[in-house]
This record gives sequence, C-alpha cells and structure tokens, in this order.
Amino acid sequence: MALLDWSEERLPEVGTARARLTTKILMVMAFNRASLGASAEGQRLLDFADTLAFPEDRGILLHQRALILWQNGRLTDALHWFEMAEPLLAQYGPGNFYAASFYNRAMVWRDLGELRKGMESIQRAIELYNTVDVPVNRARAIHAEALLLLDLGEVTKALTAFDVAREQFRKLAPDLESFVDASYAHALLSVGMYRQAAERWEHAIAAQRLAGDQRNAAMAEYWRALAAFEDNRSEQADQWARQAMDSLYSQGNEPMAFLARLLILQGQFDSGQQGSDFANKVQRLCDALEQRGWTLRLKQAKILAARAKINAGELDGVEEMLQGEHDGPGHDVLAEELARYLAKAELAVAQDRDPLPELLAGLNLLDEYRMAFGSVEFQAGVSALGTQLAFMGLGHVARHSGPKDMLWWVERSRAQALRIPPVKPSTDPAAREALGQLRQARQRLWDLQVEGGDDAEALGRVHELEEEIRAHERAQPGSGKRADRIAPHAIHDLAESRNTVVVNMFEIANKVCAVLAGGDGLQFTWMMPLQDAAELERRLGADLDALGSRRRLHPRIQASVEGAIRRSATALADGIWKPIADYVGDRQVVIVPHSRLNWVPWPLLPPLRGRAVTVSPSAEAWWRAVQRPAATGRALVVAGPNLTRADSEVDSIAELYADPLRISAKESDPDAVLSALDGASIAHIAAHGHHEPNNVLFSRLDFGKGSLNAYELLGLDQPPSHVVLSSCDLGRSTVAVGNETLGFTAALLHAGASTVVSSLGQVPDDMAAEMMIEFHRHCAAGASPAEALAAVGEHRPWHPFVAFGA
Repeated sequence: MALLDWSEERLPEVGTARARLTTKILMVMAFNRASLGASAEGQRLLDFADTLAFPEDRGILLHQRALILWQNGRLTDALHWFEMAEPLLAQYGPGNFYAASFYNRAMVWRDLGELRKGMESIQRAIELYNTVDVPVNRARAIHAEALLLLDLGEVTKALTAFDVAREQFRKLAPDLESFVDASYAHALLSVGMYRQAAERWEHAIAAQRLAGDQRNAAMAEYWRALAAFEDNRSEQADQWARQAMDSLYSQGNEPMAFLARLLILQGQFDSGQQGSDFANKVQRLCDALEQRGWTLRLKQAKILAARAKINAGELDGVEEMLQGEHDGPGHDVLAEELARYLAKAELAVAQDRDPLPELLAGLNLLDEYRMAFGSVEFQAGVSALGTQLAFMGLGHVARHSGPKDMLWWVERSRAQALRIPPVKPSTDPAAREALGQLRQARQRLWDLQVEGGDDAEALGRVHELEEEIRAHERAQPGSGKRADRIAPHAIHDLAESRNTVVVNMFEIANKVCAVLAGGDGLQFTWMMPLQDAAELERRLGADLDALGSRRRLHPRIQASVEGAIRRSATALADGIWKPIADYVGDRQVVIVPHSRLNWVPWPLLPPLRGRAVTVSPSAEAWWRAVQRPAATGRALVVAGPNLTRADSEVDSIAELYADPLRISAKESDPDAVLSALDGASIAHIAAHGHHEPNNVLFSRLDFGKGSLNAYELLGLDQPPSHVVLSSCDLGRSTVAVGNETLGFTAALLHAGASTVVSSLGQVPDDMAAEMMIEFHRHCAAGASPAEALAAVGEHRPWHPFVAFGA
C-alpha cells in the first residue's frame, strides 16, 4: 500500500489499474485484521474497497465481508453475503474463491446446527477443489468434512479423516496442523476424555498464538475452559472461561463471549453460588444469542436457565422450557438431551414426583451412544457424560429405597465398558507394521538407557508410534452389541450358592458405603470417610513398593516399613471390614471397590488373611465371569528375560500340568505368546511388566523378542480362563474418566479372562517364584485362584498379589 501511495483521504480513480490493485490489497488486509481480532477495522477497509471494486472483483469482496461477519458470530448475515457472492464468483472466478464460498458456507451451516446442509456444501467444495490446483485448500475442505462427520456422531469416521488431513497439512502447510489438534480435542470431548481434550487445546492455542491467529486461539480458549468444567476442575475452568471471554469480547465475537460467560454462570450454579437474579441473567444471555441467530450450545444454555428457575422454586413455565426431543445424531444433541433429562428429574423432585424415569432414560441414551465405539478408551470415557445423572439417581435411591434398588442403580454407573464385546485390534497392515516398529523402537530405547546414551530421539519415536497405533484403535467402530443387565436378586442368588459375599462399595456424602449380597438378604451399610480410606490406600501402596524394592532394606528400616503397613492395613480393616464382618461370617468375599480404592491390596487386611478374596470391577462383571464357559486348551507357562528365577519358576510350574506349552525367556516372542494365549486353560507369565498410567493401552509385558501391549489382548478369540502375572505391578489400573478402570489386568478381563492374578506393587523375584509355584500346586489340586492365593498368602502377610475377576 505504501508503494501505491495509499491515503484514505486521496483514493485512486475508480476504474484504473491502481484502483483495482488497491481493492485487492484492501480485501487481503481486511481479512488479516479481522483474524488478528480487529474485525471492525476489517469491515472499514472493505468499505473503502467497495467504492473502488471492479464488477469482476465484487464476488471476492462480498465473500470477504461474509467471512468477517461469520468470524464475529453474525451467522445469518454471513450466510446472506456468501449467497450473494456465489453467482459472481461462478461467473468471474477465481475458481479457488468459488470453491471457498462452498467451504465457508458449510462452516456457517455447521455453526447454525444445519449439519446436513453443511455436509452438502462441503462435498461440493471438495468437488470444486479437485479441479483447482490449490492442494492445501482441498486439505482444509477434507478437514472440514471430518468436523461435520464428528458433529453428526460419526466419531470413528471423523478420526480417520482427521488423520488424512493431518498428513496433508504436514506436507503442504505445517502451520495448519494445530487445527487438527483442536478438532481431535473435540472428538475426545465427545467421548468424555476431558483432560486429554484440554491438553490438545493447550497445544492448539500455543500454535495459533505463535502464528498470530488470535481469533482461533480465543475460540480454543473457550473449549479448553469447557473441557476443564466438564472434568470438575472448577477453579481452572472459571479462570480459563474468563480469559476466553475477555479475548472474544476484545475481538468483537460477542456470541462466543456470551458462551464463555454462560460457562462461568454454569460453574456458579453447580457450586451453589448463584444469586437471586441468576435465572434472569442466564435467560438474558440466551435471548442475546438467539437474536444473533446463534445455535451452538444455545439449547444447553436454555436448559441451564430452566434449572436455575427450578432451584429458585420458580416452577411456572419451566415444563414448557424443557420441551424438546432428541432431534439428530452427534455429541451436541446427546449433551443437550442428557442435560434435559437431568433438569426434568430436578423438576420431578421439586414437584414431589419420582425422578428415576427421567434419569434412566438419559442413561439408556448413553448406553446406545457407547456401543458406537470400538475403542475401550472411548467406551470408558463415555461414562463421564452421565456422571450427574448417575450421582443423582444413586442419591435418590439411597434416601428413598432399599438395598436392592441401590445395588441395581450403582451397577448402572460402573464398568459399563465391560458390557460391550471387545472389537479386535485393527488388521490394517499399516497398524501391524507400526506395532513391529514400536517393538524395535522400544528395544533401541532400552539399549540407550542401559548404555547411558542420549535417549530423547528414541523416546520421541516410541511416543510417535504409540500415537499412530492408538489412532487406529480409536477409529474402530463399535460392535453395536452389549451384555444384558443382571438383576440384583440374580447376583445375590449366585453369591449365596457359592458361599460368597459380594461387597459393592460406593460413595454417599463423602463416606464409603456398600450393598452386601450373598448373606442374609441384601443389606446396606455405612463404612468410613472416603478421604481417609484413599489416604490409607496411598500409604499402603508406597510402603509395599518400598518393601518390594530390589534394594535390600536395612533390617531396622524393613521393620519400620512393615510396621507402617500393619498400621495402615489395620486402620483400613477397622473402617471397611468391621461394619460388615458379622454379615460376611466365614464366607468367601468378592470386593467391588470404589474407584479411589482400586489399589488396595485387600488380602493384606488382617481379618482377610487366609480368606479367599476376589476383586471385581462390578457385581455384574463378577456374575458374568462366573457363568463364562472355561477354556479347555493346554496350560501355558512363559518366562521373560532379566528375571533371575523365571525359567526355573516356569519349569517347576509346568511339571504340575499335563502336556503344558512351555516358552523359555530366550525363546519368548510377543506374537507367539499372544497366539498361545488363545484357548489356553490357564496361563502363567513370569515376565517384567510396566503399567503406563498415562497411556494404559501400552501397559505391557517384556519378552525376549519385544513387548506385548495391553491393547493386543483384545484380539484374543478365547482368552485363558485363568491368567497369572507373577511379577511387577500389572494389577494396577488407571481410573479413567467416568470411573472406569483401564490397564493390563483390566484388558485381560475385558478380553474375556475370568480371573487374573497380578500384583499391585513391586515384587522381589525370589518371593514371586516361591509364591507362584506353591500357588499352582493348590490350583492343580482343584483350588480356585482366590482359594490358592489365600493359602499361599497366609504365611506371607505383606505380599501384593490380588485375584481379579471371579
């Protein structure tokens, strides 16, 4: 513009080459200013361009005006100008802008919630981009189509399309890859993986700020705040929402700023901080959004206004505010329906009616949604979407019903992923090749760590391959099937017939409580404060790891650690066991722990020493595991490398079974072990394991020729009925969003193993070998895994092994 001697007071003569060039530069500047957050300035520059434009350039000018209006949330105005621009662009071109008019209109339709129209428009854009040699814009259109697939509920298809777009962006325009990160975050949000979604938005915000794209960075700030809010990180959510609101207001994007304000109000509502005029504040924001033609999350905002009125006791007209039905696919519609069911349940309570039908309808809807996913991570994450419904239902039955309803209800909110048959890992050659490369990369990493070399590049390569395999797994569609629910009386009858008590723990009013089944009728009991129990769990785990360390402890230190374990175990027994001891009597015990007590080594509690104890993800999972037909193949015994007694351990165990398949440490190969596991009646694996709390699919066992990852176990057609993992801490699990557990042991149970014996802490090699040989003697003589573990643990009071499943 300086070279053109530009001056707002002295415009070039209309119709000249200088005027045309000035117009084109003004249009570029206008868009750039708007992207930097100065939308009003962008529109002002377009006003100058409008006085100078040639007829053949007017289509571009109208398109740019529409684009800036869209960026500012004026959706219906933007749509009008895009439609005005289309015939001019069709006549005069250029072809890239003509294709872009369909691309951008698709995004406006998306924001208006007209997803089918958006899909038609983006597919037309892709057709046009196929005829225009601008490959990066075609990649952007593919990415936009993936976003619409995500909105339509086609999450797995969207993830595959995101990967295609990412690959093209890396080749053509690496700075655009942050948009895929933000989109992937939306996918994670849609399955309840809130923390992971927020991390993705963190990366996207940093990249977009670095590129100067303040508009999209501000949008990502809003979504990051929403993810933190859904994850119950209220302080962080409030901070991030205020930051997003300020950024969006400063850019003139009022509708998105209003949504950030609504998020702040939602946090105040949930924490009980709303004032007397709260409902009206929410309603005014809803009205302002509606006046601007905005639909994104508008219905959820209206439901919040209704809930505020219910909370304030202003029930007139609320029922009409909550009218509406499930009117399409996708996460946003699902979130709206779940919020509506929650509000209707709150209204029912306010009107002295039963809220459970509304709450159940919401959870049933969530069940249908969960079946669409083949990824265990996604199946588990979906449970987070129904947390408020489940919590309200459990609180209601605790106040108004008996133990039968409480047991039935608590089972609606735990281990829901285990009800869905596992989808076999992808047979895609690329995924299999990535798995082979991962094993090589892990070996390279191990060698460098042993040698003391620089392992940063090797570690990065391992993470890159893990993400590639994880992306394949997440893109798997679900089977559309699920196991039937088990009635409370069926659980009680089976437990009673097996001389067993099922202790199903949950939380009410910050205290651990439980429904007991299998004794003298179903019974409810209070236990200890949850916070105290969780602290005892933490201490027990730390002390057991110290005791199991490979470093030999000084006798006085060992005695001190054992004393600490004894005190923690006794305190936990006083709070958990004493209230139920009379009911249990001398029966065997199945413990379904609260999610914050998953790492408690229950057999260590003094009153449980010598008693058969099993830990199960849910009462229904235990029932199904007991009823599952046993595998009848050969026994499998496998040794892994770098364990001093592994080969002698498996030799001794192999002698206890007829015609066993024995694999030595030197010969151990993950593919061979995986193949041998299929159909084995019992499998004993003495190999180092690694629980990966931040990437549970890649919790693994080490063999001589590579690692066997947890996610590969889901490909088993007939897993062993009984699996023993005799070393390390593979009994540990990560409690994912939705209070579902994931890990190596959990993967075996999901695959269909009935019982897994594994450790919750470090295990000295000698102790593991001695215990497991004796353990298998009892099993070979006919004892159940829990009975065998009780027998060998009676004289080893501080061992960390637990029988999981049934």
